[in-house]
Amino acid sequence: MSNHKKHQMSSFSDLKGIADANEPAGEAKNHSTPVKENVNKKGSLALTLSRNVQLKRFPIIARCTFLRKRPDLVSLLKSMQNNPADMPPRLRAYLKRETLWDESGITDKGQQVIDSGLFEAKERGLYHIWYTDNDPLLGTRPVMMQLDTAFFDPNMPSWKKGADAARSEFQVKQPVQLNVLEESFVDRNKTEPKHYSLQLASLEPEVICSPEKSAEIELEWTLDFSQSLVSLNGQLDMLQFKQNKTGSRPEALALSIDDFGDHLNDVMAAIAGEFDGDWLIKDRRLQASLESIQRYPSAVQKLQIGSLNCSGLSTVIGRFKSVQAKHIPIQPADQADAEDWHRFWLEDFYSRKYHSSPEARKNQAQWLDHIALNDFELPLKEQQSLLSEISRESQPQAYWHVAAMADLTSSRSRKLRMPISLVNTDLLDLGELLQQLTGGEYIEHFIYSDRYVHTPRQSRNLNSVAAYFTDADGLLLTLDRQHGKEAELPDSWSREILQKQNDNHGRYWILVGTEHTWCWECSSGLDFIRESGGRFIVDGSPTFTPKEEAELPRYLQDQINNTVAEAL
Repeated sequence: MSNHKKHQMSSFSDLKGIADANEPAGEAKNHSTPVKENVNKKGSLALTLSRNVQLKRFPIIARCTFLRKRPDLVSLLKSMQNNPADMPPRLRAYLKRETLWDESGITDKGQQVIDSGLFEAKERGLYHIWYTDNDPLLGTRPVMMQLDTAFFDPNMPSWKKGADAARSEFQVKQPVQLNVLEESFVDRNKTEPKHYSLQLASLEPEVICSPEKSAEIELEWTLDFSQSLVSLNGQLDMLQFKQNKTGSRPEALALSIDDFGDHLNDVMAAIAGEFDGDWLIKDRRLQASLESIQRYPSAVQKLQIGSLNCSGLSTVIGRFKSVQAKHIPIQPADQADAEDWHRFWLEDFYSRKYHSSPEARKNQAQWLDHIALNDFELPLKEQQSLLSEISRESQPQAYWHVAAMADLTSSRSRKLRMPISLVNTDLLDLGELLQQLTGGEYIEHFIYSDRYVHTPRQSRNLNSVAAYFTDADGLLLTLDRQHGKEAELPDSWSREILQKQNDNHGRYWILVGTEHTWCWECSSGLDFIRESGGRFIVDGSPTFTPKEEAELPRYLQDQINNTVAEAL
């Protein structure tokens, strides 16, 4: 270090050119990178993490390349685009030497200068640079630097030099945003510091001295699905150079680093661990049990944890003393847990107040159709099936609201048909049930709509029912096969795939006869038929509720009209 010459190739202020000509003398501008607007919708996941970061200040002799604003150069390049023939030869030669223009026109490098307004400024000197100290998130990264203008060698031995310095973690190969403190002459006898936020395109260390200072600053990191922004704030000791004497003075650091990598999954994996759950990267949801999330207000109802605050969160990118998370998307851990979530939602919904049957059906259908529940089979619960789900003892208010709704829901059938309720564990005469459903009429077409028909038991029961209508054409309306399974259809039956919509939650039996169309909604899927010892037994408490065609969802009305039209 003792052989270091007392000069720099160029100073910061020398290289700014016309770009700073319009700035008032002594005015400190902060050319910070604008933060991208958060384009996420309201209610989307947002995280804020904070902790302290350790810094060290190193004297470094290096070659640096900055990206500085050059409006003069932008203006010159635009003039070359418009009137190249009128350009003086010396300016043409300058642009060609900088590879910004050639005989074929503006180069790619030149166009980049026009678009960004920035141009490389190269220099060499002795700098005092504050680096993060091997931080788990930031690594070894420069955050504040200052050119030494005292014109004398640093009074300390070198730590790294030559190839060791050039290849060290202190080199910069990709552009980084950092703060720069430089001296600006106000008049012949007075200077004052100017504080900038600039892009450092590259830094090639030649000699690195041992650290001369250390400090601790505050890191705040905000990230979501579309952006990642790190803010560093604190106070650092900077140098003052006066008459070959060096002093120090405090300088505020306020640096924002935008587009700071995609670490959202790393953070969310750690947060998921707080719930003994998993962060699903593809689905962008926290998968957890009901027990771990039900203490958060409206989490099950909204399938989202509205607000979470925790401290001391350890992640693969460091430990954070404070973490705030808003609008964490969640989903059940598995099928059994999803059924618990459904029961919890029902108890909460019906315990709040009495709901009319159409209102209750609409709200439950909307909840069941949420994307978080796509992987689970959760049938719509109504009336009798609801009463079997809700405990009269532990949830008396919800139970009586459901009971009142069932009592007040009457059939509007012009045929004066009454609901048909089956009793759990009773013997089931399937032929007698179908006689009741059809009034004994000859059936030509049978439409069965049920989201979930894919298990062997469901296939077997569908075949058992279809066997009573040997001459009828059948149509199964169901969701696409789940987990590689698909129901085996009876002979003369076809299948159409439903998409999840609010109106296709129910299980509908549509029996088109020679005189009438018999329409029923069943509170249970085909699993209510259990075969045992050659006999059928009722599983659960299914109820068949008569419906008029006009009461059916539109997709079923269209199917009936198409079936009748084809028959004619």
